[in-house]
Amino acid sequence: MSDDPDAVLIIGGRGEFGRFLQRDILPNLGVHTVLTIERDTPEDQRLPKLQQARHIIIATPLAVYAEQACEIVHECHNLQRPLTLWLIPSVQAGVWRAVTAMLASVQNPYLSAVFVHPMYGPNGFRSDEREARTFRNILTATAGGAKHSLADEVSQIAEAFQEKFSIETTTAFDPEQHDRITAYSQGLSYCVAQTIFERPEIDTLLRTRMPDLHFSFHANHGLILDFLRLNAYMPKVLAVFWDAWQRTAQSSYQDLLSAFAQADETLNCGTEPSIPTKWYEKLRAAANDP
Repeated sequence: MSDDPDAVLIIGGRGEFGRFLQRDILPNLGVHTVLTIERDTPEDQRLPKLQQARHIIIATPLAVYAEQACEIVHECHNLQRPLTLWLIPSVQAGVWRAVTAMLASVQNPYLSAVFVHPMYGPNGFRSDEREARTFRNILTATAGGAKHSLADEVSQIAEAFQEKFSIETTTAFDPEQHDRITAYSQGLSYCVAQTIFERPEIDTLLRTRMPDLHFSFHANHGLILDFLRLNAYMPKVLAVFWDAWQRTAQSSYQDLLSAFAQADETLNCGTEPSIPTKWYEKLRAAANDP
């Protein structure tokens, strides 16, 4: 058992983002003890690690995220020391509603939660990358317990990210605003991903022209499909993209970029979304490249 009072537990430590946190992020933030469990870890192995942790980061798939977070709140309902849950899904609003309701139900003054979307990952987070300005922490909400204020620790983490990675933390968006804006940027890029998933011949064209984007889309296949399904603003985005795609010959790389550009213009009216993403920026640049 660890004696580290600041031990961090990652739920989903074997996943891509969990490994990324262990390898690239937490050591640079001065975290000395990192524990991991998976969603299917047996209870007799799970509970001791929950009891050791001062911070818990949930890095499980989006499809089960709210359920997993609520389970953790319930399992920690009798805890008698401060514990911070760091909730990092790419679709925030549903998780925020579910977890704040569960926190209100258990009424544990030591439990607190931070809702934040890290807009970076293994495929991009360095400050010298072309799209580095898109790498941010979007802090949409906090839920502090009566005996566990979050102000100081959230401020310290934000300062550490700025110092170590040149990644800023913004509090400009609530969970609903976050989901709407990211649907118009991140979600729009995922419409392109869905197209290549369904059309092997278009997939081949994108792999040839944008191999890094192609690799990332396939590496995040499950997350992308979950985002398309769970973000409440995606039906509109999908409809706009589908209409634009139907107006092309639907047979070339240029057709794909044309559909993206038309949908982007319709959704964002020629302005850049206030929460752009790396892959959205790459597609926009490719679409505007003469």
